[in-house]
Amino acid sequence: MSKVRVAGAIASQNGITFYLENGEEMNLVKDSARTRMILDATVEALARKEIVEIDLESFSVERRIEQQTNGLVRFFKTTVSKFVGREVEKPYTTEVIGQMDKPVRAAPRQPEPTPAPKPDKLVRDTLRDERGDLLKDDDVITVAVVQTPAGEKMVPNVQGLEKQMEYAAFENVAGFQKFMERLANVDRKFGHSVQELINFMKRGDLPIAEDGCIVAYKMLYAEGGEVFTDPHTRKVRQRVGAHVSMPVDRVDPNRRTACSTGLHIARRAYVKSFHGDTIMLVKIKPEDVIAVPYGEPDKMRVAGYHIVGKLPAEGAALVRANKPMTTDSESAQMLANVIAGHHTPITEYVVIGAAKGENVTTKPAARTAFSTVPVSSAKLVHALDSSENGNVSIKDLRVRADKAIVDQRAAQKAAQSGDLAAAISQPATPAPAPVVTPESAKVIVASAVARVVDEKLKAAPKKVALTGAARVSAALQKEAEVKAAAEKPLPAKHAAALKLHGEGKSNRQIEAELHICRKTLKKLFDKNGLKPNG
Repeated sequence: MSKVRVAGAIASQNGITFYLENGEEMNLVKDSARTRMILDATVEALARKEIVEIDLESFSVERRIEQQTNGLVRFFKTTVSKFVGREVEKPYTTEVIGQMDKPVRAAPRQPEPTPAPKPDKLVRDTLRDERGDLLKDDDVITVAVVQTPAGEKMVPNVQGLEKQMEYAAFENVAGFQKFMERLANVDRKFGHSVQELINFMKRGDLPIAEDGCIVAYKMLYAEGGEVFTDPHTRKVRQRVGAHVSMPVDRVDPNRRTACSTGLHIARRAYVKSFHGDTIMLVKIKPEDVIAVPYGEPDKMRVAGYHIVGKLPAEGAALVRANKPMTTDSESAQMLANVIAGHHTPITEYVVIGAAKGENVTTKPAARTAFSTVPVSSAKLVHALDSSENGNVSIKDLRVRADKAIVDQRAAQKAAQSGDLAAAISQPATPAPAPVVTPESAKVIVASAVARVVDEKLKAAPKKVALTGAARVSAALQKEAEVKAAAEKPLPAKHAAALKLHGEGKSNRQIEAELHICRKTLKKLFDKNGLKPNG
C-alpha cells in the first residue's frame, strides 16, 4: 500500500512516529529531507485534528530517482549472500521506503534492457561496513542498477549514499546519475575503491557536482601571490585551476595504511587534522579514488584532483570548526557555482612523478574561455548536513501547530458570529502535526488516534494498561477533552493574543499591542499550555 491515512504523530529528538488511522505506526528518522517533507504535508491538518491521506511512494527517495532518470538508475534490496551467490533475478524488487517494509514488484520495462551481469564471489571482499569489517551474509544491502553504454551494471552497498540520494531526489538528480555511471564503470579490480568511496561519502557534507565529480577539501600552504604548496613536502607548487596528479601505480592502495604515498583529500570533519593555512575546494573524479583508510574514513588517497576555488575566510573558519560552510553566503554562492560547473577550468597540469614531492612537472593547459564574474543566479546549495536540508525543528513544529489551532478557533468564532467572509478566509492548507509538550517528547495528537486507543482500552482486560505512545496519546487526548468541555468561546483579545504568540511575538510585545493585562496574559498562556516566546 502506497497511500496511508495519517491521524497523528509524535515528534521527539530521536525521530518521528506517525499514527495511521488503522492503528498502525510508521517510524521515520528526524534528520531526513523525506521526513520533513511528509511533516510539511501533514502538520497543520493534524493540529486541527483532521485525517491526512498521503502517498508514500511520492516521498520515496529511490522511486523519485528512478522516475527522474527514466529508469537509467534503479534500486533493489537483497542480502549479501544472495547478491554474491548469483541469486539476484529480474525483474528486480524495489522496496519503497516507508511502506511498512513491504516490497513491491517493479513494473516491467519496455524494451527489456540488456541483461545485468551476474555478481561473483570476487566482490564479496568489497562488501564491508565503514569500519572495514566484512558484512554478514544476512545483512541487507541496497544495490543500484545503472544503465551504461556497455549495458547494465550493478553497484552494491549504496545505502551509504543516503544523503546524496536525498539531495538528488529533491534537488538535482543530474550529478548523482553521472556519479553512478562513473562508479559503475570503475574497473572491477578497483571494486574495493568504489566501496571505500561510498564509506567516505557516507558522512560527507558537500553535494556531488553536476558532472559527477566529488567535491571535497584540500589543505595547502600559501606561499605568496597565487602560489600554494602541499603541507607535507612544500615542494609541489599549485594554483587555483591546477590539476594535480600522480601515476596510479605510485599511489599506495593499501587500505590498512593510514598515511602513505598519494594525494590526500579530506571531508570537513578531518580538515582540522591536516597541516596548512588555506582551505581549497577541489573536484575529484570517482575513478581517481584509490584508497580510504579503514580506521580513518574521513580522508582518502587519490590519483588526481582539480583545484576549483579558495574558500573565503569566513567559510574557512566554519569548516575548521566542523560547521557547514554554507551558512556563510559568499561560501554558499561559491559552492553553488562549483556544483553547477562555473569555476576556474584546468589551467595547468601538475604531475608528481615520485614519492615525497619529487620529479614534479608542470605544463600549461589549453586556454578555455571563462568568465571570472561569479554567477549570482546559480541555485544556492546547502551542505548535506545543513538544517536547511532535512533536520526537523521541534520548535518550528510547535509554532506551526499552535498557529493552526489559533486560526481554526478564529474561523469557528467568525462562523458563529455570522461573519462568513472572515471564516472562509482562514488558511486551511495541510502540513506537519501539533506538538504538545511533555519534555521528553513533543506530541501531536489527533482525534482519530484517541478513538483507536479508546477502542483498544475497552477491548483490553481491565488489569492490562496500554504503554508507550498509546498511553501518552490517550492521556493527552483525555486532558484535551476536559479542557475543551470547560472552555468557553474566547474573547476577541484572547484569540488575538494566542495568534500573536503563534507568530512568535513576546509577551511584552503582545501586552503593548493589545493593551492586555500581564497577569491575564500569563493565565491565558498557562491555560493553553504555551510558554512565553523569547
